[in-house]
Amino acid sequence: MRNFVVAAWERRRHRERELHQVTAETAEHAIVAVASSRPLEEQPGVYEAWPAERPELNLRITYAAPRRRQLRLQPETE
Repeated sequence: MRNFVVAAWERRRHRERELHQVTAETAEHAIVAVASSRPLEEQPGVYEAWPAERPELNLRITYAAPRRRQLRLQPETE
């Protein structure tokens, strides 16, 4: 387990980064820990994670909310 710093922000609403200290096995796990702890409507956004002792090794992930597709019903033809 390593200590990571995770920066999280919403691209459209809040441009300030929230910094979190997380202990995890990988940067991906650190990002998931932060994203899943936020309310559902605040989870989409940009996340960057890096080992606390090596900030040059950062990982950036952009998470967008799933698009809702409306299903169009077609009448059955015989």
